[in-house]
Amino acid sequence: MPTSEEKYQALLNDLRELGVYLHGRGDKTHALSQQFAENAKKDASNREFDLNQSRMLDYQHHLWHEIGNLVDKLIKQHE
Repeated sequence: MPTSEEKYQALLNDLRELGVYLHGRGDKTHALSQQFAENAKKDASNREFDLNQSRMLDYQHHLWHEIGNLVDKLIKQHE
C-alpha cells in the first residue's frame, strides 16, 4: 500500500504531466492558428472562414496556456 508521501509525489507527477500536455496543446493550436492566418493571406475565396478559424484557435491557444500556467502554479505551491 502506497504511503501518503508516495501518493502525494504521484499526484505532483500527474500534475506535471498535465501541465506539459496543456502547454503542448496550446502550442499545437497556435501553430494551427498561424496556418489559417497564412492561408487567409493566400486564398481570398476562403478568407473569412480562415480568419475566423485563426481567431478561434488563437483564443484556444491562450486558454490552454492559461490553464497550464495555473497547474504550474499549483505544483510550485506544493513542491
